[in-house]
Parts: sequence; C-alpha cells; structure tokens
Amino acid sequence: MINFHIIARLLSIMAFVQTTLLITAMIVGICWQETHLENFVIAAIISFVVAMALHMYGRKPSTKMTRREGYLSVALTWLLFSVLGSIPFALSVENIRVSEAFFEAMSGFTTTGATIMTNLDEQPHSLLMWRSMSHWFGGLGIIFFTIALLPSIRGGAIKLFAAEATGLKLGKLHPRVNTTARWICTIYIFLTLVCTGAYYLSGMDIFDATNHAMSTIATGGFSTHDSSIAYFQSPLIEYVACFFMFVSGMNFTLIYIVLAKHKFKQAFSNSELKAYAAIMVCTTLIIAAYSIATSGNIEAGFRNSLFQVVSLQTTTGFVTYDFTLWPAAIVVLIYLTAIIGPMAGSTGGGMKCVRIVSSFKLLSNELNHLLHPRAVLPIRIGENTLSGTVIRTVFAFFVVYVLLLIISIIAYLCMGLPLLDAYGVSASLLGNIGPALGHEVNSAGLMNMLPDAGLWLGSFLMLAGRLEIFAVLLPLFPAFWKKD
Repeated sequence: MINFHIIARLLSIMAFVQTTLLITAMIVGICWQETHLENFVIAAIISFVVAMALHMYGRKPSTKMTRREGYLSVALTWLLFSVLGSIPFALSVENIRVSEAFFEAMSGFTTTGATIMTNLDEQPHSLLMWRSMSHWFGGLGIIFFTIALLPSIRGGAIKLFAAEATGLKLGKLHPRVNTTARWICTIYIFLTLVCTGAYYLSGMDIFDATNHAMSTIATGGFSTHDSSIAYFQSPLIEYVACFFMFVSGMNFTLIYIVLAKHKFKQAFSNSELKAYAAIMVCTTLIIAAYSIATSGNIEAGFRNSLFQVVSLQTTTGFVTYDFTLWPAAIVVLIYLTAIIGPMAGSTGGGMKCVRIVSSFKLLSNELNHLLHPRAVLPIRIGENTLSGTVIRTVFAFFVVYVLLLIISIIAYLCMGLPLLDAYGVSASLLGNIGPALGHEVNSAGLMNMLPDAGLWLGSFLMLAGRLEIFAVLLPLFPAFWKKD
C-alpha cells in the first residue's frame, strides 16, 4: 500500500517553501510601500498551518519512498503549490472566480504564461512579483522535484527524469544525485542573475528586470505590463530576451557541460541541440523573408520574426507582435514550432525536440527494414542507442498526447468555443505555450473568456503537459492503488 506518511512529510517541506515565497512577495510590497498586504499575510498563515498539519501527520517513522509514492508525491506537490498559490489572487483581484485564481496559479507554476488578469500596469508590485516567482520556482520544478527532492526513491527520480528526456543520456553531472541537483540549481540562479543584469543595462528598471528575468529563464511569459515586452519599445531588450530564451530552451545538462566543463565540442555535437537550432533558424528565415518583403524594413522584419519564433518555440510566450495577423500558412508554421517545443531537460514545454528526432529516426529505421528485413539497424541519437523501452515510451507519449488533445478539443467545443479556439486553447495549455490561436482567445494568452469548466480543464491540461502526462495519468488508473 501507498505510505501517505512519507508523502505528507515531503508535502510539508514544500508547504514551508511556499510560505517562504509568499513572505518574500510580501516583503517586496513593503519595499514599494504598499499598504494592503493583508492578503499575503493571510495566504502565508494558511500555507504555514497546512505545512504544520502535514508535518505532524508525516512524523510517523516510515520506509524509503517507492517509485509509486514518488510519482504521487510529484503530482500532489504541484497541486498543493497551485492551491496555496491561488490564495493571493483570490484575495487581491476584484470579482475573480475560484477557477480563475487556481488557473492563474497553475499557469504560473507550470510556466504556461496563459492568464486571466488584465490591467497589469495597475496591479501592486507584490502581486506581480508573486506571478513571476511562481514562474521561476516552477521553471526548475521538474528537475528540482525529481532529482533534488526524491533521491530516496532508489532510482525512481532518475527514471522520472529519464522519461522526460526520452532516454537521452549524456552522463551524470556527478555520482551523487544531490550534487547534480545543486549544480543545476546554481546554473539556474546564475542565468537568472545575468539575465536580470542584462535587462537592467538594456533600459528596464530593477523591478521589471527582475520579473522579466524570472519569466525568461523559466520560459514562462508572465510580464508586468499588458503589452508584454512590446511595452518597452526597445530592440536591444528584444534581442537580449531572444538570447536568454534560447539558452533557457536548452538542456541544462548541456549548459553545465559548456559553462562548468568547457566541453564545447561535446555539447554542440548533440543531435537534439542541432534539431532545436535548425528548426528555429529555418522558421525564422522563412518568416523573416515574408516580413521583410511586406514591410521593407530589414532589421525590424528580422527582429519581429526572430522574437516570435524564439518565444513560441521555447514556449516562453512573450509577445511584441500579434503573430495571428500573418498569413495562415505562416501562423501554422510558427505554431507548429511551439508544439514541438525546445529541448528535453530545459524549462520549456511542448513535445520536446528529442521526441521529434527519435520519431524521424524510427521512421527511417522502419523504411530501411522494409528494404532489408534481416538487417540489424539500431536507432541512435548521437552516441546513444535507443532501447526498445525508450522507443515504446516515445510512441506511448505521442499516442496519449494526441488523444488528450482530441478529447480536450471536443470538450471545449461542447462548451461553445469555435473550432479554432477549441484547438488553440487545448494546444496552448497542454503544450504550456501560453499564446493561442482563435477568434476569442488571442496571441497574448488571455483566457478570462473561458467558463469555469474550461478553466478547470485548462488547469488539468497545464499540469499534464508540465509533468509529461504520465505522472498525472498514473494515479487515475485503479492498478496504481492496488498492492503489488
């Protein structure tokens, strides 16, 4: 049977972390001399009480965490963070529905970037900081939960991470899992600080620079302004954002290899990185050719194209231009890159480039088998040979992903959304993209037009997409709860 005491112990730690984050956002409000901070006080107290209750329940001695308890702990942790994280929105935003508050929190922690909030320029600094902090903590979430918090699963955490990375193994950063987690956290913090400094030197004030840096490195997309990055009207800021969005869409293992080990050849020979860069470059050049031809401005046309492609492919979701105004063929192309997404092991969403690479290699392998039935043709990505287990995982992911997308589209159609909106919302939320296609939804990812049922479904899709589907679906199967 599942040991709920050990799960409660982990959840209590996470609730204490949540309390600290809420207090931090409140301190930001104090620094900007905001007077109405009782909402964060209430939220912090509730979070602390929940943490203490879970701690008391989880004090009972227990054995080490099993793989089943690990999967359940990850799913429940994200749910707990979203429930507690929705309290500041529920108490601070006027006329907000419960479903909207939960949706906003889930969108923040899953780094989707879809929002129900308007008039961001008039919102208090404390609430804007809370949105950005939810991005920043959630951006590292998968890596953090699977490697840093669950080392006692005896390989379960590593298997969870391997499922996300589809079996691509570049080697451990360090024999000790905790040391690996610390290295990843260090890189994440370092990139955030450098990005903050770059934004500040480019013309943002310190508050905007900090918030946008957290959203950028987490590939989230929440901004402090309704018009997002376009608010600043600065080509330099846009180029800085492009660079850090691209870096954040890379596998953090590769970033470590480059920054700490200086093994540039090993990193840049990676097949997934080549695919990630090739998709981005080719899409940008195609769209830039159209944009330059129609506008006549070479620099602006290239910059607009580059920014939208990088922002969507990394599933960050910042906008400087309404990409839905481009011809339908270009809109489909750029949104296809968003569905594919960045590299596995990054902070981005989407299907991940490594799965696309694996699928094409599998297709090529099957075609060769038709010509040479007796040939032994292993499937390789770089120096790594994909096992049968990894191939089955890739295939299962695609099947479940498409089925979940179809079911959600049908559900949104039943709620009265037009077909394009139903598809756009489903693909955006499941892929943690943020911006969507549609007549009623827009490229800024504003989702306040959805009914309550649509927001709850959207929250589930965001969680499923962020946790690579399986961690969310497993507890829904009856066999998960049966004794071994």
